[in-house]
Amino acid sequence: MKYYQIFSPDEYWFLYCSQEETARLQLDVHLLRNRERWENPEPIQLYVDTNVPDHEQLDFNEPILRNTMLWSSGGGSRKWHKAAFTPFTRGICLSDELFKILNDFTVTEDQFLELKVGNYQKKTENKYWLFYPIKQWNYPHLSIENSVFKKVNKNNKDDITIIKALPYDELLEIKKAHHKNYEFIPSVLSLNKGYDFLYDGYTFIVSARLRNAIEEAGMTDVTFYDLDYEVIIKKEN
Repeated sequence: MKYYQIFSPDEYWFLYCSQEETARLQLDVHLLRNRERWENPEPIQLYVDTNVPDHEQLDFNEPILRNTMLWSSGGGSRKWHKAAFTPFTRGICLSDELFKILNDFTVTEDQFLELKVGNYQKKTENKYWLFYPIKQWNYPHLSIENSVFKKVNKNNKDDITIIKALPYDELLEIKKAHHKNYEFIPSVLSLNKGYDFLYDGYTFIVSARLRNAIEEAGMTDVTFYDLDYEVIIKKEN
């Protein structure tokens, strides 16, 4: 199955939230990890404050919200400064229309938090979803032991070491020991099954069939890029 990324190095989803909202998000992840302890855990609703000069022109018709945004749980009366917020960069905002398309495909068991995106000047409100990956490195949908990684020298990009077929714990120890001078990027990434949408620890990727469905729905603002690594599906024993 061929995959594409929907994230470019020239595009960033910098999401900022208050310490209080960060704690609430972490709590909701805890509920999801311990779902058997709760009968009906519900997603947390966040309110996005866009009433700042840099964001007055946000186009809420886009399937994916780009650029920096400020998050708060209150109304538009309080002006938050970036320095007062904790960086929160492992998320992507999807429109309700795009979210509904994803429901027909195989996605990872991560979080989708419902968002109310309000423009206080125009008095409008739009429904979005924040895709919130649970893990930061050992994602359960990845088959690390069947993947191949490249250890690249940060000061000499031609200095590359291929690391293949290692258990997750061993790969993590190598990564921790060399994180100051080396970065680790996929060469061949193995998935446990044929997911159509996922965050692989590096970027957001979609399958070819999901890409076709998004394009057939007329969502021309979603841009697809070729991956610079191979994605394979783990073979069943």
